[in-house]
Amino acid sequence: MYICVCNAISERQVQEAIAQGAADLSDLQATLGIATCCGQCADTATDYLPGGRYATELAAVPAVAPDRVVQAPLLTSTEIRRVA
Repeated sequence: MYICVCNAISERQVQEAIAQGAADLSDLQATLGIATCCGQCADTATDYLPGGRYATELAAVPAVAPDRVVQAPLLTSTEIRRVA
């Protein structure tokens, strides 16, 4: 399942990033680029972080090295409107 449609980030990628130490949304943004476009996925991504409703599902995900790291700047709402 995709968590972030804008950046094609899957549930598995979010789980792996958290298993490797991502502790908050800013860590996920820096590691994967999640919630850096429209932001609609931020709440769902946060649900996978420790204390979130899907956090217990992480125990079943083996830790592996990420296949890519995305450096994505945070955009202001004005910049997002210009891109769209």
